[in-house]
Amino acid sequence: MPAQKTVLITGCSPGGIGHALALEFHAKGCRVFATGRNVDKLADLQAKGIETFALDVTSDASVKAAVAKVGELTGGTLDILFNNARERFSYYAAATDVDIDEVRGVFETNLFGVMRMVRHFAPLLVAAKGKIVNVGSVSGIIPYAFGSPYNATKAALHSYGDTLRVEMAPFGVDVITVVTGGVTSNVSENAVSRGKEVPEGSLYEPIADVISRKRMNRSRAGAMPTAVYARKVVATVLRRSPTWYWLGELALSTWFIATFLPRKTFDFFISRAVGLNELTKLLRQRQKAQ
Repeated sequence: MPAQKTVLITGCSPGGIGHALALEFHAKGCRVFATGRNVDKLADLQAKGIETFALDVTSDASVKAAVAKVGELTGGTLDILFNNARERFSYYAAATDVDIDEVRGVFETNLFGVMRMVRHFAPLLVAAKGKIVNVGSVSGIIPYAFGSPYNATKAALHSYGDTLRVEMAPFGVDVITVVTGGVTSNVSENAVSRGKEVPEGSLYEPIADVISRKRMNRSRAGAMPTAVYARKVVATVLRRSPTWYWLGELALSTWFIATFLPRKTFDFFISRAVGLNELTKLLRQRQKAQ
């Protein structure tokens, strides 16, 4: 019989992608280490026989402690490192209005946290000739307005994963980027927002009400159910190692546009989705009136 695969997943709070992934890997017979900042929130996973412990990807001490714990439990190996944790606060702002300290916080979890996990877990993954799976996003490809900090972290993560894939190949470690579209994650829907999309004095103040209204009316009706996303991802990761795996609402259409059409195709749709086309009209009207 083949040895039981070991999987460590970050960001496993209930209602999110990590939680669903933990359940699905467990259902497939893997030994799962489900982690999160607050281990008390993982009690239902523990009740199902999944091993849980606290892990903060922004802390070197926490990550090193996790490496020691996993190494002790597995004899020094880890088959799959699944980097799913994301900044729990949503930060919305135009690129010209961003607070750098807020942006730094988003990068700390979404990018530096992944780098930290890979840096310290690498020996266990090399010993197992394992896999590193990073949860990317279509936001790293689509120029989604007023989300540049998050978009930038995911674009950087994609590039980091590509380089990591090349560097880890000699050691038999595969690297997979899951380019994730819309998924019905409670973690995303219930995230606490920091900052204000249109602060006083912003270039976008003339359409502040439009931006707010369009954001409130965004529908998640077409988003992929979390359980479906987890089932497809787990089946793929256990069976093969694609470089980029596109999954979720808008994932395939994003791939098509990015592959075959001009980049400005995104601009056309995004400008209308967030109200920037209305700002363009307003500014033209003002210019004519002068």
